[in-house]
Amino acid sequence: MFRYAWPAVMAALVISAPGVATGIVAAQDATYGIDIANMDLGVSPRQDFYRFANGGWLAKTEIPGDKSSYGTFTELYDITLEQLLTILDDVVTGERALEPNSDEAKAVRMWQQGIDLETRNALGLTPIEPVLAEIDAVADLPAYHQFQQNAMFRGLSGSLPLGVGPDLRDSGMNVVYLGGPWLGLPNRDYYLEDGNEAVQESYIATNAKLLERLGADPSAARSGAQSVYDLEKTLAATTLTREEEQNPELSYNPLTIAELVARYPAMPWLNYLDTLVISGTERVIATQIDYLDELGPILEQTPIETLRDYLRLQLLWNFNNNLDLELEETAFTFLQSLGGQPEMQPVEERALGQTSGLMGDALGKLYVAEHFPPQAKAEMETLVAGIIAAFGERLERNAWMTPETREKALAKLATLRVKVGYPDEWETYEDVEIGESYAESVISAANASLRESLAEAGLPVDREEWGMNAQTANAYYSPLNNEIVFPAAILQAPFFDYRADPASNYGAIGFIIGHEITHGFDLQGSRFDENGNLANWWTDEDRERFEALNQDLVAQYDAIEVLPDLFVNGQITVTENVADLGGVETAYDALQTVLAAQGDSRSLAEFTSEQRFFVAAATVWRGEIRDEALITRIRSGVHAPPEVRATQPLRNVDAFFDAFAIVEGDPMYLSPAERIRIW
Repeated sequence: MFRYAWPAVMAALVISAPGVATGIVAAQDATYGIDIANMDLGVSPRQDFYRFANGGWLAKTEIPGDKSSYGTFTELYDITLEQLLTILDDVVTGERALEPNSDEAKAVRMWQQGIDLETRNALGLTPIEPVLAEIDAVADLPAYHQFQQNAMFRGLSGSLPLGVGPDLRDSGMNVVYLGGPWLGLPNRDYYLEDGNEAVQESYIATNAKLLERLGADPSAARSGAQSVYDLEKTLAATTLTREEEQNPELSYNPLTIAELVARYPAMPWLNYLDTLVISGTERVIATQIDYLDELGPILEQTPIETLRDYLRLQLLWNFNNNLDLELEETAFTFLQSLGGQPEMQPVEERALGQTSGLMGDALGKLYVAEHFPPQAKAEMETLVAGIIAAFGERLERNAWMTPETREKALAKLATLRVKVGYPDEWETYEDVEIGESYAESVISAANASLRESLAEAGLPVDREEWGMNAQTANAYYSPLNNEIVFPAAILQAPFFDYRADPASNYGAIGFIIGHEITHGFDLQGSRFDENGNLANWWTDEDRERFEALNQDLVAQYDAIEVLPDLFVNGQITVTENVADLGGVETAYDALQTVLAAQGDSRSLAEFTSEQRFFVAAATVWRGEIRDEALITRIRSGVHAPPEVRATQPLRNVDAFFDAFAIVEGDPMYLSPAERIRIW
């Protein structure tokens, strides 16, 4: 898949977390909801709640060879994957008919090209040879900047990628953003902090193999790979830290075109904007201002052959899934150092991931027609409304917030948009051409999407667009749209089942709905107002109290050791941890409202509704994870590990201790003074 190094802030502000919706159920069946077989009743919940809730599942679950981790979300991903592959197989075998030139037919054809390894292997690197020839012709810095003007249409971002997205301060309008450097490692810390030497070596060794594939002898390839790594390390040092990236203000640096030219004169900006058909742009938002200021001297001090290798490697990494198997296998040797998985995914799954990413709505239409009836969408919208109401009641009762800020928080919640299932209008792909090779089809689809996005510069934002496809088993909150989005694929068991009892549904899907709502009020989301604009709607004293509470939670998570001498990064994970805490508290409140209205009609003698709720909540995040993947998650991810997410939020909720009679002296106990409540 293509990796354009454009505004990291735009990706960071789409805050996703596995999960979704809640449910008031008319019919209840003891065979649905939490599954006692997945628990370990021989473990006391007062001693180890994670194993009490998940011990049976943990005992029978092994991480598949092609995965770095496995959990509830992976299970749902696999379910959705099988659903999609069945649909594709039905089309290929003729059991399902499609209009020959329809978007759906194009998507199926792209997938077929992806799984045709015989043809892909026969073509080798031929589809990208014209771009490699262009890179070979880059003889100096003016030529390097000339190449940059078309780089994004060639499948790589170069050094100065441009993209279009909503203006952080006027989210109803699209503006042009200037991104930072392309980096092959997960983030800047992998270059600059100790403890990453094994991953660094794997990356350099893999890049050497890639350069050998292009004809370099082993010695020259190793030298070239080291030089590219050194360049990337220098570039990484100019970028915002992960902590700084949590403040969107630092990524918002508007420049007029004249200021941009003065700041970085080596780039023929007017020609570049004209090539991208955005010449009417009057200003550009630089997301990495220090990088922009320091890039010129860095490039001037870098040998031109290193810059050519930097471009070559970008190209190979961005196309590693689209050419021959040898290239995929070479790239996989590095990915193993991050995830530890011994095997690649089957080619059918790899190609499906590519196709879904590039022509997602075409596959989404097929998926929704088969697996998400229209009535389910309306039902889920009603269920989400109940969780929103519960969050509003929590705002009303908030003890540390002044009336002035509370009023604005309630106004933001009142304007929260909800999208469930699938978009009202599907994206179309008339400009996508299925070429003679898989790589040609992929670049056509990527460029069609890029051109469509660039054409939106200076135009109003289409707030009906979705940031995830219907077949994605995930959910997200967008601060720029002030909306929560739950694709169809997440709205199925084990997260939601209309036949299950309310406690099971609210503990699972309700937890995640509450999680996404809370993102609107975490350290990042709280910087945006009800219209999705970057604006301060807080009193100074409320903001100070809010940030102090967040720092309390940072310290609590910082103390959690997940491997010897490896601790959760409380600061980097704080927004997700706040959302987990707010999510479980809000879902619990919503459940109490339901039970007060209809009673607890479920007959399951072993557990009360409150106990079933917390068991369900712990199953949401259960998972097994390889050590390599766990280390990568700590060093590059924004989520705490599975076991931490499954239990630590619960340990901050008073009702959890009451439900299981957990008292001082029990390992699961957390004193009231240590419990943190933010929302």
